[in-house]
Amino acid sequence: MIKITPKDIEGSIEIVSSKSLSHRYVIAASLALGKSKIENILDSDDLVATKNALEALGAKIDESIIQGSKIKKVHDIIDAHESGSTLRFLIPIAMLQDEPIQFIGKGKLPERPLNVYQDLFENTYHYKYLSNKELPLEVKGPLKSGVYKLPGNVSSQFITGLLYALPLVQGDSKIILTTPLESRGYVDLTLQVLRQFGIKIEELENGFSIKGSQTYQPGNYYVEGDYSGAAFFVAAGLIGKPLLLKGLNPDSLQGDKTIIDIAKQMGGKLEFTNEGLMVYPSNLKGVEIDLSQIPDLGPILMVLACYAEGKTLIKNAERLRIKESDRLEAMVENLTKMGAKMTVINDSVLIEGKCFLNGDVTLKTFGDHRIAMASAIAGMHAKNPIYLDDEKVVSKSYPTFFKEYVRLGGLVEWIK
Repeated sequence: MIKITPKDIEGSIEIVSSKSLSHRYVIAASLALGKSKIENILDSDDLVATKNALEALGAKIDESIIQGSKIKKVHDIIDAHESGSTLRFLIPIAMLQDEPIQFIGKGKLPERPLNVYQDLFENTYHYKYLSNKELPLEVKGPLKSGVYKLPGNVSSQFITGLLYALPLVQGDSKIILTTPLESRGYVDLTLQVLRQFGIKIEELENGFSIKGSQTYQPGNYYVEGDYSGAAFFVAAGLIGKPLLLKGLNPDSLQGDKTIIDIAKQMGGKLEFTNEGLMVYPSNLKGVEIDLSQIPDLGPILMVLACYAEGKTLIKNAERLRIKESDRLEAMVENLTKMGAKMTVINDSVLIEGKCFLNGDVTLKTFGDHRIAMASAIAGMHAKNPIYLDDEKVVSKSYPTFFKEYVRLGGLVEWIK
């Protein structure tokens, strides 16, 4: 548990490397027949899970050096821990070979939906739950070319998993999206990394056309800063004191780069300089925000809305309910405890701004890294101290979050 005493943070920070891109680069390098060097890979729990999974499938990973190989079973079990990315990216890749492999996990992961893969694979391949539609899950290939139809309004991780695996099978394939694509930014990141590793994917009006028997080409790449993680410090700068965020790519394809556009829409003052993204204290106003493409920004945008003048409507937040926690309910519980005025309407939330958040409360992190970080930023500018029950959960995506928070002047006390 930690105690956060209200105090604005200030200064400059090198933003943690992108979790989304770290996953994608490590996977692509592990599928390449040769040696790649991927610098600035995020050092987090989720990336540890992905690297261990890839080593179970034949890759050799020594920090930034990755020796890829043809997919083969080295270990019988892949432990995805709590990483939905690891699980959903790696299932089709594990099915490139013809021996059974089990996927296991912990926390909320065994309960997170995999119905897209179940619909695609259950009647054609060995795809078997060992415990009542929850992990462990046993899969077996070999994956074959074909037409794969799936909804576009589910997690893009399913699409990414197929985009990585299908170029390696014999014969051409198509991915057909039966509903409009959401989380477009994450698919764009996947396509960007695949192009860098020599994989050609043709985009169709309603999906993707994929040539078979392609070969991943090894290469050397650097992982840029993470906009999903930067969003917490963007919020801190807007409601507190100036912050300079370094390491972000102004031309990034990361979907959560939208935090800049939303902040400006709310009246925020931000600008890219030669040193990085400069964020200034601003008088914010309430707006309408659509989360369908940017669900990971939901928790911190709810905090920003509390400090904005007027009402903010955050809509299409249904996918917040199937993350590491029900992030919609978690943030409503925490912010309401602090005095926020929030109304949940189906999968939207209406927030009355300028709530002047209080404190003197213990908040749950719900085992969720983004709830912990968003709550910490809310507490930074509250009237009184807050307590967080488990700060260690940030190790999933931003292990140095509280270390940086303190370095920037934040007041954090660790309580045994």
